Amino acid sequence: MTQDRSSRNACRDPRHTPIPLASEPAWSQLRQIAIQGLDEPLVPMSLAPAPVKVFPAYARLGIPGAINECYLREGVYRRVLAAARSLPQGVGLIVLDGWRPWRVQQYLFETLMEAIRGNHPDIAEDELLERTREFVAEPSTSPTGPSPHLSGGAVDVTLCDEDGLPLPMGTLFDEAIPASHTAFYEAKEAPSATEREVRDNRRLLYHTMAAQGFTNLPSEWWHFDFGDQLWAHYGGHPQALYGPAELDTIENRWRRQL
Repeated sequence: MTQDRSSRNACRDPRHTPIPLASEPAWSQLRQIAIQGLDEPLVPMSLAPAPVKVFPAYARLGIPGAINECYLREGVYRRVLAAARSLPQGVGLIVLDGWRPWRVQQYLFETLMEAIRGNHPDIAEDELLERTREFVAEPSTSPTGPSPHLSGGAVDVTLCDEDGLPLPMGTLFDEAIPASHTAFYEAKEAPSATEREVRDNRRLLYHTMAAQGFTNLPSEWWHFDFGDQLWAHYGGHPQALYGPAELDTIENRWRRQL
């Protein structure tokens, strides 16, 4: 059963429905999925009304090349807004990241790879690549295999309370540890009260996003896709919608016009 189909079977309160287990993507196979190349603009999420909040995490963390905005394809923007509006009263959605410049993807990939190598100096190169890909895709603007966040179809989100403070999700955004896997707390046979709260918050986020057509990257509870190759893979779609995207800068406009 694909992720988007399983979400339709969720009961009225998604916190009562477990998150299904899913395997990690085979990136070499993922790159073989055809891309339609739908020409949708990138839209700034800061335009969205409540209950959406925007916190460009990488810009706030000082990541080189990060921009102080979260851009998404227009179709993805509308689905994120619909997901936020469907949340229970008093719960909101924080958008942490969307489209990324290639430089940011490269920095994240190389930094995580070096951190893993530093802690495991004897690690084989193929295992090093696999462990890095678990949390950060290889940087690519290839028309046939762009990194998910470079397509404008991937979005990182979390839940917040009515005061805008993040709800407990078990790990911080971008923690590269096993507990960040979306279904990690589903395996707890006798969860504590805190673990049940985290599990239920993850269920709420997962099923709310899935109800709007998103799929989830199993190693990251915060990462959701619509229209990119990950979405096609996990949703059972014959092709992706979005190839690599670029911001419509003033320089690009002038090049087209002059």
